[in-house]
Amino acid sequence: MNKVPLIIVRIPKRIAKQWILKHEKDGLDEYNISIFLKLQYELGNYDLTPEGLLLFTMRFQKRGGQPMRAIFWVRKKKINDVAELILIRAHAEQL
Repeated sequence: MNKVPLIIVRIPKRIAKQWILKHEKDGLDEYNISIFLKLQYELGNYDLTPEGLLLFTMRFQKRGGQPMRAIFWVRKKKINDVAELILIRAHAEQL
């Protein structure tokens, strides 16, 4: 049986209060972002930056129908069988 590691997603208060609060009206909240990061990490759908961060790209639509893209820079810490993903920076832009 293949053992799946436990994945914990942590969003610092600074990002939650500034960036996420600004984009909540677009449908991006802490829950949706953490589920997205966890699933994409499990599937291996991310890029590595030269600084060693994981780069995730999420496409979504604003309530008005405007297509958007959110980019998340994440630091990974691995402790035994636990992978902790820490959101470092986020950016959203129109497509």
